[in-house]
Amino acid sequence: MEIIAYQNGSKESVSALEKRYKTKLPQDYKAFLTTSNGAIINNAYLYVRDLKEYMLMGNFFGTGIDKPFADIVKINEEYNDDIPESSLLIGSDAGSGLLLLVNDGENDGIWYYDHTYFFKQSTDELNTYFICETFTAFMEMLKETKLPG
Repeated sequence: MEIIAYQNGSKESVSALEKRYKTKLPQDYKAFLTTSNGAIINNAYLYVRDLKEYMLMGNFFGTGIDKPFADIVKINEEYNDDIPESSLLIGSDAGSGLLLLVNDGENDGIWYYDHTYFFKQSTDELNTYFICETFTAFMEMLKETKLPG
């Protein structure tokens, strides 16, 4: 896995993000944003068990990033009406899927959000799939997951 950070982040930008979305982000994710402020991820795969699918990771969003589909505020404003209040879109796969960080105490973790209904299992009632409980576990998955065969 190769991580190409957009730029250095800051505690101030992370605090502003938490304030804007009225949430307290997990420490491991805050640390990532503070050091890299999002990143392009090369040569890494995630696995979504409920879909039985491997996906090529794309990027993590950052604040104030002037690149298409990379600014966390722009992405979350676009999908604000579609995602739960206590969650934040934090990245995407190399296709059209989004990564959702849920921080509501009950469903905490990283989820795959199939907002385009790309997979046949996805419906209006179910298009979000659990991946793992923490950002740290997600990063480990990206490091360790290999395509079968």
